[in-house]
Amino acid sequence: SSTSTIPPRQDGKGFKSFETGSLASMGTRAGANHAMQPTGICGGEIGPENNVGRAAYPGRLIATVRRPKWPHVTTTMDDSTRAAVLAAAEKLFDRNSLYKLASSVGETRRRKSLRFWQEQMLAQLSQHVGIDVNSKSQFVAAFDGTAEKYATPSDLAQQQEIEKAKQQVKEAIKQVGKELRRIAKGQEYINPPGIPQEPLNRNAELIKFHVTFSLEFLVESILRVLHDNPTDLKLHGCCELIRAHHLGAIVQTTELVQAIHESVTAAIEYFDIGKTAIDGWYRQLSNGIFLCAFCGLDDRLAQLCNWVTPRKRPEYQGTLDDDVQRLHLVLASLFQPKPATGFRRLLTNCLASRKTGIRLLASMIEAIIQQDQDAFEKSTRKAVENYRKRKAPDPNSVVLAEWLPVHINTAYHVGLRLGMPQGDFPDSVKAYLCGPFDGVQDVK
Repeated sequence: SSTSTIPPRQDGKGFKSFETGSLASMGTRAGANHAMQPTGICGGEIGPENNVGRAAYPGRLIATVRRPKWPHVTTTMDDSTRAAVLAAAEKLFDRNSLYKLASSVGETRRRKSLRFWQEQMLAQLSQHVGIDVNSKSQFVAAFDGTAEKYATPSDLAQQQEIEKAKQQVKEAIKQVGKELRRIAKGQEYINPPGIPQEPLNRNAELIKFHVTFSLEFLVESILRVLHDNPTDLKLHGCCELIRAHHLGAIVQTTELVQAIHESVTAAIEYFDIGKTAIDGWYRQLSNGIFLCAFCGLDDRLAQLCNWVTPRKRPEYQGTLDDDVQRLHLVLASLFQPKPATGFRRLLTNCLASRKTGIRLLASMIEAIIQQDQDAFEKSTRKAVENYRKRKAPDPNSVVLAEWLPVHINTAYHVGLRLGMPQGDFPDSVKAYLCGPFDGVQDVK
C-alpha cells in the first residue's frame, strides 16, 4: 500500500510514516474533526502511535494529533479603572443591591456565565460609567473582594431581636419533638392537623388511625363509583366499605349487601370465562374470598374457588410477596371437595419461609386444616402483633387496606367459616380484626 511520510522537523527528529487512510480507520480518535495538518497551522503535532492504537491496529503506524496547551488567560483591571467603576456603582445602586452584586463574585467564578439580574445591573453600570464591564471576567476583576465593604452591619437592637426570634424557633421545635415522641409512645390519641374529622370509634383509636380526610366522604365516594367500575374494583370497594365500618364510619347495609352480591357474582363469571391469564386472578380471588367468608356466602365461595390449582403462578402485584398469593391458593383449596396434593407442598414451603409474616399466616391456615383451635388463636394473635410493627401508613392515603391486615383478616374469617372460634383476644388485637356487621353476616 502507498504511504506518505512527514518531513523531518527543524530539530532533526523525524516522524514515523503512516498508511494512507489510517486516521479514518481510527474512528473518533483522530477522525475527520482532526485533519492532518502541518504543525505550524494547528499548533499541535503528529506523534507515533500509543499502546492502545498498536493493540487495536497491529502492523500499522498510527499518527495521533496532540492539541496544544493554551495558557490560562486572566483579565486584569488597573486601579484607576476599577476605582472609577466602583465609584459609579456606589452612585447608581443602593447599598443592599450593591452588596448583593459584590457578594455574588464567588458564585460567578464557578458558573459559565452571568445571571440575568447581573447582566441587567452591569449593563446599566457600563452605560453610566462608559467602561465595558458586561463580561464575566471584567465583573470579577472589578468587584472581587468588595463584599465586606458594602455589607450593612445591623445595629444592636436588631441583633437582639434576631437572637430572640431564633430562640423562640428553637423552643417551638423542641415542643414539636416532645409531642411527636409522646404520640409515638402511644400515650395519647391525637388527630393530626388537616380537615376536621368526625369522632372515630375505639378501634380507630387503638390502631392509631390518623388521616387528614373525612371517612364519611370516602364512603360516599366509594358508593358512587361502585356501579361503574370493573369487577376487581367493585370487590375492592366492598372490602373498603367493610373496613370503613370497622373504623367507625356509617355504611348503609342495604347498598353494601347488594354491591357484595353483584361483585361476587361478577367475579364467579369472570373466572368461568377463564380470562385470568390476561387480566390476572389474585385481586379478584383474594377480595372474593374475604367477602364471601365475611358475609357467610358458602355456596358462592365454593363456586368462586373451584377453578384454583396449585400450579397457578403468582402474578406481578408490586411489593406483594409471591408467597402471599400462594397462600390464598391454599385458602381457596379448603372449599374444594378434593383438593390437589400440590397445595400441601405450597403450604409446607411457606411454613419454612424466612419471613415472619409469611410463616405466621401459613400457621393460621395450618391450624384451620388441622382444626386446632388453640393453635389458630395463638397464630392469629402473633400475626397481628407482628403486623403492628410495620411502618405507619401515610395519613393522606385514602386506601384503608393500608391500615388493617388484609391477608390476616381473610384467613381469620375463613377459619370462622370452617369452625374456628372467634378467640378471646385483647383489645389491641381485636382492633385489627374486622368484627361482625349487623345485617351483612349470613345473608343469602
